[in-house]
Amino acid sequence: MSNAFDVAQLALLGEAVECLEDVAVFVWDEDRNYVAANQPACELVGKTRAELLGMKVGDLSRDRASPLFEEVQRRGIHTGTIDTPSGEVEFLTCRSKVAGLPYMVSVCWRRDPA
Repeated sequence: MSNAFDVAQLALLGEAVECLEDVAVFVWDEDRNYVAANQPACELVGKTRAELLGMKVGDLSRDRASPLFEEVQRRGIHTGTIDTPSGEVEFLTCRSKVAGLPYMVSVCWRRDPA
């Protein structure tokens, strides 16, 4: 961050993500460890934040989400739909950086019934 404006933007973006309604955001590392999640993410998977942050991406999915994970690693941006016990969930996953280190960000939402 180079100045107060940049720090303010970072704080605003962080709070905006934390306060999203009905949109889950997960941040995870290259080893598939969840490192951050907003409250809707916890609600989406039915876990507390502490439980979720002790898990790896795919722990709640068939095949541990291997095909999806590998696709994200290859392309960098991936979208799709996954089936969960509570219905279909759409997602967008992409690469990002936190403190200069590589991370993935997944943004997920429940698919509206047709």
